[in-house]
Amino acid sequence: MDALAAALVHAREAACLTQEDLAEKSGLSVRAIRNLETGHTARPRKQSVLLLAEALGLSPAEVARLLRGSRAESHTEPRPERPPEPPPAELPAAPRNRLVGRERIVTSLRARLSSRQARDPGRPVVVVGPPGAGKTSLVLQVAHGVRDRFPDGQVFVDLHPASAEPFTPDMLVRRVLRSLGAAPAAENPEEAGARLRDALSRRQVLVVLDNVDSEAQVRPLLVDAARSAVLVAAHRELSALPGQLTHRIGALDPRNAHRMLADLAGTARTRAEPSAALSIVRSCGRLPLALHIAGLWLSARPHRSLRDLADRLVDERDRLPFLRVGDLSLQASVAARHRALPVPIAASLRRLGAVRGDFGVDDVVGRAAPSRQLAGDLLDELLSRQLTYVSEFGRNGQNRYRLYDSVRLYVAYGGERPPGDGGPADRVWLPHQTGRTHHRLRRLRPAT
Repeated sequence: MDALAAALVHAREAACLTQEDLAEKSGLSVRAIRNLETGHTARPRKQSVLLLAEALGLSPAEVARLLRGSRAESHTEPRPERPPEPPPAELPAAPRNRLVGRERIVTSLRARLSSRQARDPGRPVVVVGPPGAGKTSLVLQVAHGVRDRFPDGQVFVDLHPASAEPFTPDMLVRRVLRSLGAAPAAENPEEAGARLRDALSRRQVLVVLDNVDSEAQVRPLLVDAARSAVLVAAHRELSALPGQLTHRIGALDPRNAHRMLADLAGTARTRAEPSAALSIVRSCGRLPLALHIAGLWLSARPHRSLRDLADRLVDERDRLPFLRVGDLSLQASVAARHRALPVPIAASLRRLGAVRGDFGVDDVVGRAAPSRQLAGDLLDELLSRQLTYVSEFGRNGQNRYRLYDSVRLYVAYGGERPPGDGGPADRVWLPHQTGRTHHRLRRLRPAT
């Protein structure tokens, strides 16, 4: 019982009053008096104390002591402390299957992120590759392996989710601030960015960004001498990003592609049908996502032969729609990348989709660009966006290029036609404004 409650009980009993008597004399309820005497009312109102003192006939000195006791109790009562907010742990689940052919990259990136000295300059770690190469799986595998190095939390942001518009840099700043539980972001974007830099410089946080499409989406997170780290899965080369450590991934080599299929479908089955297994690997373009889907299809159908799947994938026109299991779809992965392209790039890519095999600068002139110089610029753009790769390095810049198979099949058979592109044979690419809001296409007279 606290001091105030004890004093009230003593005074009431000295006056030979019951709680009901005191309630009637003071005008307070019996319940209110009972709560005061048992200590359930920790902070009584001054007016209630004065009414009780008058009803009990207390002297001015006793009233003053009673009021002091009431104030003391209200000031000394310990306030319940709010438990600290746990650090964010936003990483999606890591892949359950081993990342065949990526072991060395995973080890290298984990070592990089685990070294505080390496993180000090605030250099981002970037993984870039074509659709279906397994960038998200790779960065998640790396991130989960270094969680203990970032005790202040791990933040994961998909910058271009399938059902929403891509994140702007300001949206990303506010999103990360909310995850870190920092001070509410100011309306001014510059002030919000400053608060984020301050939070990242004081903590050890791992920020993982997926589906990055520009340097501007990453720059707000870069802090010199930061204790935090930034791990990025990017759609394209982020050439203007300072101090980045970039790992480029693409299709697996034939041996690792076969290993990945065998891991999922079963070694005994792939050994029993080696030619069918080889055909499946080729049809999948040795891309991890396509091989993963093919392996899951086979593992769910142990009664089917590998030849059944190999024959289904032979026809290019049906290959992309067929490579789908549950919510995994190679076509959806390529479609998401294609929709993010500027209209001129998408239109030129469609023109190149009819080209089988390798092509060079001269093959692009007239088909998708009006001159050799612009054809070279277009190929650089497609290479940077991870839609093509150099299949053969030649002398004097006479390289040969090839579209990734999944990209070629998408634009050749099942792709969406770019907005405003009726698909005329004379539409070509010019590098004037290839951003999302300003596009320019030029029509040339068809060659005769």
